[in-house]
Amino acid sequence: MNSKLAVTALAFAATLAVAANVDARPFKVTPDAHSETMATFSSKASIVRLSGRTTKVDGDSEINVDNPSLSPKGTVTVDVSSFDTGIALRNEHMRGIIEAEKYPTATFKMKSLKAPKLVAEKPVDGTVTGEMTFHGVTRTVTAPVTLVYLPEQDKNYRPGDWVSVTTGFKLKLSDYGIKLPAPMLGVKVADELSIEVEGMAKGL
Repeated sequence: MNSKLAVTALAFAATLAVAANVDARPFKVTPDAHSETMATFSSKASIVRLSGRTTKVDGDSEINVDNPSLSPKGTVTVDVSSFDTGIALRNEHMRGIIEAEKYPTATFKMKSLKAPKLVAEKPVDGTVTGEMTFHGVTRTVTAPVTLVYLPEQDKNYRPGDWVSVTTGFKLKLSDYGIKLPAPMLGVKVADELSIEVEGMAKGL
């Protein structure tokens, strides 16, 4: 291949790459009157099941609706200091274990998203991979994700275009440098947590 042809080929490839990303649209986690954005956790202690939830979830992303796998970007931050288990004293103990005062948030930064084209109002399953930072430790996490594209149909009901996102995964507290307390009255804190995040992001 001569130099002129090579330059032409590179220019064409660059044009295709730019064109592929033109449709990548920014979305922002936004309160929605018809659904709730939340993060929940659950774990099985020795004799009881512990669970908690928070609605303090923030995030943004860039997604190509026609091909979500093209150069996705996204960040989700959860205020772990606001997790509520339904019992005030238990909340205090939990926040002490994860040192929520020192590490009040957990952040997931998306690195890749494998999913087919988003079709209006139809759930699409995919896989998301990114870096999870919790308790000052960052680890790679891969999780299943379900996306639903909700283009605007009625401004009075839900103005704008939205994407519903649902994902869940398991993590071990010990992997993030969290020391588990000794059992008290026969109750042992579980090392493994099940995490679920669901929410609505509005197109900007």
